[in-house]
Amino acid sequence: MRKLLSYAIAERLKKKQYYLNNGTAVLEELLAICDGNCRIPLRYLSATEIENAIKHSKRKIELSGVDMSFRSIHRDIAITAQMSHLKNALTLFGCYLEFAKPVLVYEYVEAISLHDLLFNEGNRDRVTRPVSWENRLRIVNEVASTVVYLHTEFTTPIIHRDINPFKVIIDQNSGVVKMVDFSLSISLPPGKLEVKDGVRGTLALYIDPEYVRSGIVTQKTDVYGLGVLLFQLLTGTSMHEIDIRDIPPSVEFEDPYLPTNAQLYIKEGSAIDIADPAILEEHGIEIRQHLEDYLDLVKQCTASKGEDRPYMIQVAKELRRIENCFGALTISQN
Repeated sequence: MRKLLSYAIAERLKKKQYYLNNGTAVLEELLAICDGNCRIPLRYLSATEIENAIKHSKRKIELSGVDMSFRSIHRDIAITAQMSHLKNALTLFGCYLEFAKPVLVYEYVEAISLHDLLFNEGNRDRVTRPVSWENRLRIVNEVASTVVYLHTEFTTPIIHRDINPFKVIIDQNSGVVKMVDFSLSISLPPGKLEVKDGVRGTLALYIDPEYVRSGIVTQKTDVYGLGVLLFQLLTGTSMHEIDIRDIPPSVEFEDPYLPTNAQLYIKEGSAIDIADPAILEEHGIEIRQHLEDYLDLVKQCTASKGEDRPYMIQVAKELRRIENCFGALTISQN
């Protein structure tokens, strides 16, 4: 009996310490991104509350216990909580902090990642159900708007620095686009336009080469990642497929950050030549100029120097213009 009591006390103390450690880490992240002026309070859940939520919720919820290695789950909690009121961010109901690693409680979404939607043959019959160009424009517009929020609506700009199609999910019931996982995000110091940090990112082909060389993060770091995503939506081809295409086995790159095939296609190809055939089958050659305008934006976003790229808010405005022009074009075609 005494052993059981000692064990129970030890477990209680352990949970208390986990709660203090995790709670302190989350609070530090909230102070960093909001300077104490957080719009949305973060709810800390008990084990009983989680159990009751699962039993009585009218909406499905999903529990996520995450091992992020070099990522910051506490940063993800803080940023996601402040983004949860947005249509294009996954809703975080709360978190349970009494484990070594926090448990996050999200709204459950029947979702598919943008990567799987575009490239996973098991999830989409690309012959009979290609993603329409209209939907591709809508998806990237919603992603850009969400990143603009990160860059403009916090005390200092927050840089996502890991924009890729795995971090974009689509609700298969409503079609709503949601960005997930802000664990690699970093906020710029007050009054500064850049911050130096170790290179972070899950997919090398989406990481700004200037950031890789210098370790300096700016708002233009996200613009590059979005530019690569724009390119994928145009070509309908994964970056890995493009990057290894037509490269003789004997070729060696002296500098791993020199332009890849994808960057060469962006700089030298015409929109009609590199566009997903499904887009042309859907709309014909009449949208040539529209696609060229889109490709021109891709070129601007993926410029090798950050100073030559537009800011994300400018990208979002141009994408909205391109989407509106496409809408007018399709009306005239009909």
